[in-house]
Amino acid sequence: MEDCSKVKPDEFYKEKLREQYSTWLPVIAGIATREEVEMMTADQLGIACEAANMKIKLFGGGG
Repeated sequence: MEDCSKVKPDEFYKEKLREQYSTWLPVIAGIATREEVEMMTADQLGIACEAANMKIKLFGGGG
């Protein structure tokens, strides 16, 4: 069993986020909730990601 009291290095969490980027992008951009993303088909998730990218581009941010 994994010890929940130990915090892993930041790079560990950054890599996990990179692995799940398409899942988190619509959530971070406010396009959908995590629960909504979990219910999406692959096509719906792709559209949500594109909408999230458009929102970030239009309103600035992302780096």
